[in-house]
Amino acid sequence: MRLMRLFKKDLAHEVRDWIGDGLIERAQGEAILARYGASLDEGKGGSFAYYVLSALAVMFAGLAMILVLSHNWDEIPRMLRMLGLIGATLVINLIGGLELLQGRQRAGVLWLFFGGISYGASIMLIAQIYHLGEHFPDGIFWWALGILPLVVLTRSRLIALQVLVLSTLWMYTEASTGFMPASYPLFALACLWLVWTHRRSALIFLGSLVGLVAWINLMLAWGAGDFYYYDAFADQVPLTLALGLALIGAAWWLMRHGEPLKRDYGQLLHLYLLRGAILTLLILSFTGFWRDLMRGDYLLGIFNPLLLALGTLIGFVLARPSGVNASGPILLNGAFFTLAALLVQQNWAEPVWLAIATNLVLVITGIWLIRRGVEDAVTHFFYTGVAVLLLTAMLRYFDLIGDYIGGALLFMVAAAVLFGAARFWRNRTTEGQDHV
Repeated sequence: MRLMRLFKKDLAHEVRDWIGDGLIERAQGEAILARYGASLDEGKGGSFAYYVLSALAVMFAGLAMILVLSHNWDEIPRMLRMLGLIGATLVINLIGGLELLQGRQRAGVLWLFFGGISYGASIMLIAQIYHLGEHFPDGIFWWALGILPLVVLTRSRLIALQVLVLSTLWMYTEASTGFMPASYPLFALACLWLVWTHRRSALIFLGSLVGLVAWINLMLAWGAGDFYYYDAFADQVPLTLALGLALIGAAWWLMRHGEPLKRDYGQLLHLYLLRGAILTLLILSFTGFWRDLMRGDYLLGIFNPLLLALGTLIGFVLARPSGVNASGPILLNGAFFTLAALLVQQNWAEPVWLAIATNLVLVITGIWLIRRGVEDAVTHFFYTGVAVLLLTAMLRYFDLIGDYIGGALLFMVAAAVLFGAARFWRNRTTEGQDHV
C-alpha cells in the first residue's frame, strides 16, 4: 500500500469505479484518496499518453526540420538563413505564448517545446554561418539557459525535462573538454524547485539528484588539475558512498513528512537508494575492485574516511526518529565503508579480506530485508532480501573467494537463512489466516 502513492491516477480511477458501482459513497472515496494525497479529479483533464505522444511527435518534427535545413543549407543566402532562423524561432514561441494566455496550457507548452528545439537549432546553425567560437559546449549552455525561464513561467514538466537533459549534456561535454561546469546546479535546482513545489515528477526529481551527485564528482575531478593523479573510479567511490548515506537519511526524513508529495519522493528515493546500495555491495564483493581501490594515492587521502563518517552521521541523525529499521542499516553500512576506507588508505588489509567482509555485509543485508519484509508484511522487501542472498551465492559460485570450503560454507549459510525465512513466512501467513 505504501507504493500505491506512486500510482495515484490509477487509484483515483479505481475509486471512481467503486463509487459508480455503489460499493462506497463519494465521501468515503474522497477520504480514501485523501490518505494518499489524491482526489477524485486525479487523472482527469486529458490523456497523458496523448500528451506524451504529441511531445515526441513535436521532437521528431523538430529533428526533421533540422535535417531539411542542413541538406539545403549551402543553397540559401547567408542573411536569409539567419533571418529565417530567428523569425521562425520567434513565431513558434509567440504562438506558444498566445496559447498559454488563452488558457490552452498543453498546446502552449508543446509549441514552446518546439520553440526550444528551434532556438537550439538557430544557435548552432548561426554559429556555423559566422564561424562563431570553437568551444561547442557553449552552444548547449546558451540553449539550456535560454529555455530555463520557461520553467518558471510555464511550470511545465516537459520544459523542465528539456532543460535538465540539455544542461546535463552540457555538463558532461564541458567537463570532457577540461572546463568546470560550475553553473549546472542552477539548472538542476530549478527543476527540483518545480517538482518540489508545483508539479509531481519522479523522473525529474531523481534525474536532478543524480545530476547534482555527478556534478559534485566532476567538481572533485576538475579540482585535481595537474597536481594530482585522479582516478575516476577510486576517487569517486568514497564521495558517492558518503553522499548516498546522507541521502538515505534524507529519504527517511521525507517519509515522515506531513505532505503526501514529500512522502512519495521519500519512498521513491529510498527505493532507488536501496537498489543502488545492493548494486554497490555486489560490485565490491569481488576482490578485483578492492585491489583497484588500494592504490594509495587518493586525491582526498585521509579525508575519505572522515567524509564517509560525516555522511553516516548525517544519515543516522535524519533517519533515527524513524526507528532502528531506518537508522540501523545506515550505521552498519556507514561503519563498514568508513573502516574499509581507512584500511584501504593505510594499506592495512588484503583485498580478499575486504571482499569477504563485503559478502558478509551482503548476507546481513539480505537477512535484514527478509526480516523486515516478514515483520511489516511488505513482500517487496522480502523478495529483495531473497534475491540478494541468491545473487550473492550465485556470484560466489562463479568467483570463489578463498577456497572451495569457504564457498561451501557461504552456500550453507544462505540455504539455512532461506529455509528459515520460508518457514517463518509460512508461520506468519498461517497465523494471519487463523485470526481471520
